[in-house]
Amino acid sequence: MAGDTARLVAGLERISADASYRGYTAVSNALKELDPQTTGLAPVRLALLRNFTAETVVPVIEGELALAGFYPLFYVGGFDAIAPDVHDPRSALYDFRPDFVIVAHWLETVAPALANRFLSLTREAAEDEIDRVLGVMRDIVEALRRHSKVPVLLNNFPLPAYPTLGILDSQSDAYQGGAIRKLNSRLCDLARQWPDVYIVDFMGLVARVGSNQAIDDRYWHIGRAPIGQQALVTFGREYAKFVRALRGKTRKCLVLDCDNTLWGGIVGEDGLEGIKLGTAYPGSCFQAFQREILNLHDRGVILAICSKNNEADVLEVLRRHPEMLLREKHFATWQINWNDKVTNILRIAERLNIGMDALVFADDSRFECDFIARALPQVAVLHLAGDPSSFASRLGTSAYFDSLTLTAEDRERTQMYRNQVERRQLQQSAGSLEEYLSRLEIVATIGSADNISVPRIAQLTQRTNQFHLTGRRYTEGEIRALSSDARAAVYYLKMRDCVSELGLVGVAVIKYSAEEAEIDTFLVSCRALGRGAEETLLAHCVQSAVARGCRLLRGRYLRTNKNGQTAGFYSRQGFRAVSETLEQSEWELVLDRITVSPPRWIRVEPVEFFEEKHAG
Repeated sequence: MAGDTARLVAGLERISADASYRGYTAVSNALKELDPQTTGLAPVRLALLRNFTAETVVPVIEGELALAGFYPLFYVGGFDAIAPDVHDPRSALYDFRPDFVIVAHWLETVAPALANRFLSLTREAAEDEIDRVLGVMRDIVEALRRHSKVPVLLNNFPLPAYPTLGILDSQSDAYQGGAIRKLNSRLCDLARQWPDVYIVDFMGLVARVGSNQAIDDRYWHIGRAPIGQQALVTFGREYAKFVRALRGKTRKCLVLDCDNTLWGGIVGEDGLEGIKLGTAYPGSCFQAFQREILNLHDRGVILAICSKNNEADVLEVLRRHPEMLLREKHFATWQINWNDKVTNILRIAERLNIGMDALVFADDSRFECDFIARALPQVAVLHLAGDPSSFASRLGTSAYFDSLTLTAEDRERTQMYRNQVERRQLQQSAGSLEEYLSRLEIVATIGSADNISVPRIAQLTQRTNQFHLTGRRYTEGEIRALSSDARAAVYYLKMRDCVSELGLVGVAVIKYSAEEAEIDTFLVSCRALGRGAEETLLAHCVQSAVARGCRLLRGRYLRTNKNGQTAGFYSRQGFRAVSETLEQSEWELVLDRITVSPPRWIRVEPVEFFEEKHAG
């Protein structure tokens, strides 16, 4: 067993350094030699339904998920047997109880006329064929949704490398390329009709890799295996991105070096005017890299600097260089000094109150990258060596920050963390913690999940680790289902203070049965901890349970590797322990009187219980 584990670890190190298909196959083989219960990896079950030989991407998905901390378990349906699998509630698919379903279609199989004989179709017939394909997809998703609520991944279709009409094809959307683009567009519209149905962009993947590399005509004819050997890693990684995003494995913070990373040259030696940064090569490469970083910032990625430099020199570039796109306001924090970078990254994580596994460190120095990788293995490392023109694309290809949501809180995240500095200054001037909290003038608003709040609620369940009593992750579709269930309630907590809006920072999912209520999920974002947010949200849960006539409120704590600080939460709030082990504990509170209330320094905006959908 020790030897098998060593092979897995060695395989994961290999694909981290060199993502070859052979390396992924080695990891896949090592996983199969291990008992999932002994690996320490969280099991995730994936079903692959296909009308072409798509199982060649499975080793890549397995390797990527193992790198992310999962033990992948696969069900691969029979060739072109999607309909029997999805329509029969007693099929092997549903017996497998997947966490994700991949539905992989190839155009030549589902619509050969569109793919190979487009000129045999009239314009009306081509429209009918598009409608028919969409009908096939609709039937599949509707069948899946009747029997399962898990996320479904559908792919769109690549454009032909050599369209039937050659150069004429691009002159009208009525021709083959336009028809396939229309099919893809309508497929995207179709997917949006259900919660947790997502499009895997085969059209974009083939364009990125190149059709001649992505599609292997020989293996299509030999074994209906169209994905070329050179593209298997790209396709497999794309699928894994969805699983990582939906299971909360998206990273939050990009930590950047400066010299030869954000600009060319060394500012301490070359000076403000001497560094390479601008519209001409090679300075344009660094500007393009900064532009990509700004895109991440606008998506909600926190930016930080970790640089061995004189702080005044770096700040002068941020403030005064005319070609600098990234400015001081874009960074939540920085460590610019001559200390070692491990110490500085630890300080950055402490200031931001986020875990090591939320960080990505980007540096041009092989020494610094290796140092961080060895000392802080949970930190993802992006070594920016060689031609700086590749920096922007390599940041995008890494997909460390890929997410399936974009909320208002994401767009304001860096400013939210910068506001923490102002709060710390206020705390330092206060005589006591309670005086500091009172000075903040905290206001809390609690409401039920609605269309606006659902994406952020799902995102918090996926990303929050520290104050998350059960560690349960929910997709948007699952949150919508819970919020519309008469036997459940989903509450959110928003907070603001005299410094700024903190946004939606807390979530509680309550399930009801007779005269009892159970707290299924209870979490608070790390940026709101220590101010009474958790007590305020719990008080609302208690009041809501009482309003429904419940006599008992139950809660559960499930230990994860991140939420140890929450183990005693229920005890501190007056709950009685029903059972306790090292891994979990169960608690209950008799609701003969309300014993949980918000801290006195928090003003709760009124919530009308009887106007909520679950009242009475």
